[in-house]
Amino acid sequence: MTKEMEFAKCMALLRKAVRMELITEAEYTIARNKLMDRFLIIREDDPMAA
Repeated sequence: MTKEMEFAKCMALLRKAVRMELITEAEYTIARNKLMDRFLIIREDDPMAA
């Protein structure tokens, strides 16, 4: 599986957990940020990315 597909799968599972109210939005944000670091994805609001 490519890294992009693996990241997309993880994000889909996280959003599903939020919809089912298994985790809060704050927990989702923390997990999303960790995933973005793990998969080396640049954040839109990151001033160091430019």
